[in-house]
Amino acid sequence: MIYDLLLVGPPVSPMSLAEALAGAVRTEGADVDVADRDGDQSQRDWAAPVLCGYIRLRGDLSLALDIYVEDALVNEAPPEPELARRLAAALGVPVLYPAEEDLPPSAYWLATSSGQSVRARLLSSDDEPPVHVIDAVEEEVPDLPRATIEILPEILEREPIPTPVSDTLLATLPPGTAATVEGQVHHHLRVWERLTRRLQSDWAPSGHYRADLFHRDLEARDALERLVPKLGKTHADALQDAVTRLDRTFSEHTTPKPTPDNGGATPWWRNRVPRHVPW
Repeated sequence: MIYDLLLVGPPVSPMSLAEALAGAVRTEGADVDVADRDGDQSQRDWAAPVLCGYIRLRGDLSLALDIYVEDALVNEAPPEPELARRLAAALGVPVLYPAEEDLPPSAYWLATSSGQSVRARLLSSDDEPPVHVIDAVEEEVPDLPRATIEILPEILEREPIPTPVSDTLLATLPPGTAATVEGQVHHHLRVWERLTRRLQSDWAPSGHYRADLFHRDLEARDALERLVPKLGKTHADALQDAVTRLDRTFSEHTTPKPTPDNGGATPWWRNRVPRHVPW
C-alpha cells in the first residue's frame, strides 16, 4: 500500500514519525524505516515492511511523506484517510491527504488531531522551493487560525448530481459552442436542473450550498427564459417543457419571500427562497 501525506505545523522528529507509523499500521515490533529523501540513502533498511521518505516543506506544511507498507508483513495497512487520522492523533498535528481524483489539485482532506476530517484548499506559490498555504477549510481548525472558514465552491461544483431531464432534452439538441444558443442551453439547463435536484434532495450529497452559487443558478434560469424563443419551434417547445418540469420542482421546495412591489418586473423564481437554507 502506498500513501502520500502532508504534515501541517511544526516539523516532527524522524523518531516520533517512526513511532507514530508503527502504531498506525500496528507493526508490533516490525521495523519502520524513516529517512530524509534528500539525505544519504545508503543506510536505509530497504527490507523494512514500513518505509517512509520525507521532504521538508515551507509555509503551513512541514513535511511531505511518501509511505510504503508491505501489506503481508504488518497487521494492518489502513486506507489512506484512516492512516492520516491515526497519524494526526499520534503526532498532534493535522495531516493532509488527497481528495477524490476528479477534484482540482488544490482540494484536500485534512485529518485533525481530534479525529475530524475537514475539506481544505491548499495553495502553493511559484517560489523555489514553493511556500504552501492552507487557504481555506470548511470547518474551524484551531491549528489553522489564518485559514478562511467557508464551503469550498470547487467541491460543490463537482458533486455528482444526476440531470435526467437535461440529458433527455439535450440528446436531441446539437451542443454548439459557448457563444451559440445551443451551447448556452446545454450549460444553463444543466445548472438549473442541478439546483432543483439539490433542493429536492435537501442539498445532498454534501448537505451544504452557498448563497452566491444559488443566485448564480437563478441567473441560469433567467438565461433559459431568454433562450427559449431563440430556438426553432420543435426545440423551443421541448425546452419549454423541460424547464416547466424543473420549475415545478423548484417551486415545490421553495417558499415565497417578501419583496417590494415592483410592478411584476421580477421573475417569479427570484421571489422564492429555499425551505431549508443551507448557508
